[in-house]
Amino acid sequence: MGEINTDGVGAPSVGLQVERSLGPNKYHFRLPFYGVEIGADSVQARELTQTIMNQDIAYAKDAGIDYWAFVYYPDNSGLDSARTLYDENANKNDVKYCFILGASVQPSFTWLVSKFSELNYQKVLDNRPLLYIFGGAGGYNSTQITSIRNLATSAGLGTPYIVVMDQNSTNAANSLNSIGADAVSGYVTAGSGGGSYSGLVSSEINNWNSHKATGEKVVPWITSGWDNRPRYDNPVSWTTVGENDWIQTATAIEVADHLADGLNWIGNYPSTSDANTLLIYAWNEFDEGGWICPTLYNGTDRLHAIKNVISPPSTPNIALSKSYSSSSNWDTSQEAPKAFDANYSTNWQAAYGSTFSGQWIQVNFGAPTTFNRVKLSEFGNRTSGYRIEYSTDGTTWQSAFSGTNIGANKSINFTAVTGNFARIYFTSGQNTPIIYEFEVHLTLDDQALNKSYSSSSNWDTSQEAPKAFDANYSTNWQAANGSTFNGQWLQVNFGASATFDVVKLSEYGNRTLGYRIEYSSNGTTWNIAYTGTTIGSSKELQFTPVTANYARIYFTSGINTPIIFEFEIYNSISLKSGQVHVTPFENITNDEPSFNIYPNPVKGEAIFYYNLPKMGDVFIRIYNTEGKLMKTFNLPSDNKGANHYSVNLSDLKSGVYVVRCMNNGYSKSVKIVVQNAN
Repeated sequence: MGEINTDGVGAPSVGLQVERSLGPNKYHFRLPFYGVEIGADSVQARELTQTIMNQDIAYAKDAGIDYWAFVYYPDNSGLDSARTLYDENANKNDVKYCFILGASVQPSFTWLVSKFSELNYQKVLDNRPLLYIFGGAGGYNSTQITSIRNLATSAGLGTPYIVVMDQNSTNAANSLNSIGADAVSGYVTAGSGGGSYSGLVSSEINNWNSHKATGEKVVPWITSGWDNRPRYDNPVSWTTVGENDWIQTATAIEVADHLADGLNWIGNYPSTSDANTLLIYAWNEFDEGGWICPTLYNGTDRLHAIKNVISPPSTPNIALSKSYSSSSNWDTSQEAPKAFDANYSTNWQAAYGSTFSGQWIQVNFGAPTTFNRVKLSEFGNRTSGYRIEYSTDGTTWQSAFSGTNIGANKSINFTAVTGNFARIYFTSGQNTPIIYEFEVHLTLDDQALNKSYSSSSNWDTSQEAPKAFDANYSTNWQAANGSTFNGQWLQVNFGASATFDVVKLSEYGNRTLGYRIEYSSNGTTWNIAYTGTTIGSSKELQFTPVTANYARIYFTSGINTPIIFEFEIYNSISLKSGQVHVTPFENITNDEPSFNIYPNPVKGEAIFYYNLPKMGDVFIRIYNTEGKLMKTFNLPSDNKGANHYSVNLSDLKSGVYVVRCMNNGYSKSVKIVVQNAN
């Protein structure tokens, strides 16, 4: 996944004009995280330092962005400032780069191929340097493209994968064959008249499909927004815009959903999108209306939404081992349960001769259940309209999400809803619907948000404890000037008992050398949940779940004073369904494995949660109260550290059982209560 990085925004000739266009107070919400509000109608918004570039790279890496596509301007032109900062940055390998040519003079082809040879230059299809050309042919002809290819192969590289692009992808496609490019893409999709973002999304998907229909290779492009009103109010020198050159600002979820559209499209048409990449407009077109970079007002909302699409939190499928029904079935081998069996080789299909519209498939959770994410997989691309619905009684339904295509893999995020039932209701499509899998999930909420906070000390009033819990990576907590690193702490008061097993941390630089994650029921007596060393720009910790009213990070060693951007706390296995009861088995130690079962009592599906200090086979034995062995499981042990594994215990009779976990010579036992219907 790539992002267009408009290189010239740091240069005075461009950056000062951008600052003027973003100056009016009504546009300050677009300012990047490093922006400064000098006054009601004046700002500073240029990326001028390596400190800013460090954080830029850290943000992009954490979100899962693979590369930046820099709009090429010559070295020392003044318009190459961001690329120069990137190229001189020690962390540049964390996010690769490629070029978009065509916006300025042509570079030396020898110089260009030398850049291709760099390890951090983006390659596709094994070893083919990725190169975009803006403006269709961008002033290049087939002879020049052949020269670039020949120089690359002579340097031991694959032949460059060249993508022609323009604001109108049809114009770009006209140059595809004439210069010998490989694929077509778009730089941005413009909108007008204050139209909806959803209309822009539909236009882009239609264009992808149109190019596919002609047999052209496609790199899908994702426009994150288009709103030139700042440039209309305060014109810039390099373009002219009209007062209607804008659409409604997209929400973070809308941008993330469109990214999911692009990823799903690539998955559905791998031969058309053979480079297996897409390009987002843009990282930093703040005054033109397209940005993913964190902002001064809204923080990392867009990056977090994107991250949840690229690397969704690992959460149990809460539709497993429940009751299922459907509007109709093709035959007895393709009934509703086949879409909820975690097996992509089985499926549900509606009855032969049935109309597509009005078909449905549903799960009965058996109790009120909260969810905010659904994963779907269908045969072919039959569906063109559907709704995800929920109900308390299975009769009266409300819509959680409305969509169009599904394809081989569709992940859908929406505002959390609660119901006893969930279903997909089909409104349009071809033939009859065929669903391989219908998964239901609840993604994680940061339990530390909107609570009370305190710390051992503060640098000043702008860097106090709440700044580390505000979901904004442009703010931070810092311990007091002159304080010793050892003994500093930062804590949250949940205000009530809370269970958690995941912590995410981000710090400035790499200052921390030792710390503990601790928990307490009273804020005075503390227990250790996790002991660690380094943190860096992004650190995710998993440990045996603990339950407490307070949580904190306690620093034991480091350099200078600790600076924490964000301290997030999650419960990775809480389903928020009123059925989960956490009973910690014991705290993690450095030597012994830990083990627990959730929920307890259990009805149907259970989750075995285990933490391994080192690799080794994990054996689970379940005994009844008379000592008779009832079930045996050999659990995956591929990963040292925290793991969880779902099992079906619905065949056990209701009662009390002893579960024994064995790993590397250690044996742990815990009692569970089974409450099945049998």
